[in-house]
Amino acid sequence: MQLPHGLKKYLDEVLNAGRNKGIWTGDGRSSANPKIKYGTGGLLNGKRYIVTTTWNAPATAFTLPDEFFNQTAVDDGILYGFHRMNAFIGLEHIDSFHFHDIVKNGDFDRDIQSYREFLKRNFKQ
Repeated sequence: MQLPHGLKKYLDEVLNAGRNKGIWTGDGRSSANPKIKYGTGGLLNGKRYIVTTTWNAPATAFTLPDEFFNQTAVDDGILYGFHRMNAFIGLEHIDSFHFHDIVKNGDFDRDIQSYREFLKRNFKQ
């Protein structure tokens, strides 16, 4: 329940190659005060992103007490590291859309309609 290996490998390669080449310059700290400003060396400030995921787990698995994910939302738990990695390079997280319960109780038409509305809200033309 993490990023797929292929995506993580790709991100690692791109981000490492992007140091001092338009993605990031360092971790943002200065030698004058190395205890602060970690994670502020990104060069993609002003760029934004959304995340879309699919889950067999119902949404309640993330929200109800005593359920599998212990009331921890996808973005605050499983995708937390992904969001912090993006913040490190200066990207801003706009929003996320998570399809839930797609195997046992998926409703393609309903889910696609909800996703279209999500996209319209986040990409107003």
